[in-house]
Amino acid sequence: MLDKSELQQLNTAWKVIGIIWGALFASLAIHVAVCYLVEDQLVPEAGFPLETMRFALYGVSAATLVVAYYLRRAMLKPGKRSSPSTAGHRPAAQIQHPAAGKYLTAMIVASALSESIGIYGVVLFFLSKDWSALYQFMIVSAAAMLYFRPRKEELFGLAEEMKRQPANQTVPRSHAAG
Repeated sequence: MLDKSELQQLNTAWKVIGIIWGALFASLAIHVAVCYLVEDQLVPEAGFPLETMRFALYGVSAATLVVAYYLRRAMLKPGKRSSPSTAGHRPAAQIQHPAAGKYLTAMIVASALSESIGIYGVVLFFLSKDWSALYQFMIVSAAAMLYFRPRKEELFGLAEEMKRQPANQTVPRSHAAG
């Protein structure tokens, strides 16, 4: 069970996590707005293999989703990647809970990878002025960001798991570098 100071730290961190995720999600709309603004200035490249590029970007998008899923899962596992200073014992005056930092990092990585799918659509739009491709990539990107969205119960669960973890399960500093 988490004590009152830990809950307060996690609630404060939750607000920051929500703001960062919201900003990343809102950036998808900004990408589309930029495309609307520059549409008249774009000249599609003649002879460019757009269909090949589109299918390559679909493949890269699928690979990005798989990587985001497994990377996020690996980053949220307590234990082996915890530093000795964050697992088991924490100074009472510590400003941020270790679980908040770990969760924020995992959320940013998964969101950035998800957002990159939307950027693939922007690239394709700049090359072809193809609105349907842009919207397809943006929808997949938004869906991935919603799937990987931060969840408060997940953050609190991670904090409880990290607290229950014995201090001797951390990686020694000599082995962490290699």
